[in-house]
Amino acid sequence: MNAAVNINEQQRTRISTSISHLNVQRLTSVNFPLSVGTAVPRDVRLQPLPADVVEIVPQYRGYDFVLVKDEILIVEPSSSKIVAVMPYSGRATAAAPARSEQRKMTFSDRDREVIRKHAKARPVERERRTTGSTVRTEIRTGERVPEDVEIEAFPDEVYRDAPTLREYRYINRDNHTYIVEPHERRVIEEID
Repeated sequence: MNAAVNINEQQRTRISTSISHLNVQRLTSVNFPLSVGTAVPRDVRLQPLPADVVEIVPQYRGYDFVLVKDEILIVEPSSSKIVAVMPYSGRATAAAPARSEQRKMTFSDRDREVIRKHAKARPVERERRTTGSTVRTEIRTGERVPEDVEIEAFPDEVYRDAPTLREYRYINRDNHTYIVEPHERRVIEEID
């Protein structure tokens, strides 16, 4: 399961606002606790998180959610376990103040430029060799990187110039740089 993700109040408001724009049926009573770590029963209909929520919290790419009473439950699809519980207002209000925080929550054009400048300039394209042959694995956004593919920390210059990238790692492959969430080894963005 994904390590706990710290979500600030502006992010919670933006997530609630984003979900309020969807036509999703709210559950009024369930037979399981609304707490992190609880497995959601298979008969509960989950919805995929919308793309704008993934922009706010990239670690939740591929995750699902369900509305129960006044709570949003974020659910990891592979285990069906709740990874976050946050308040749901059901109204599209209070979104404007969060806009100033957006750069911290998603990759900005400046972040991408810093990656192009410092990470793509490094001689990489290292691939592990097993029994004398080069292992080639296709890298795709949203998918997990296999264990035999080396994930690297960005150069110090990247972390200095774009501190929002500190929790991420990367792979260079075929003139593309892939930003990776290291805990789950998921590719969250491709930069060419």
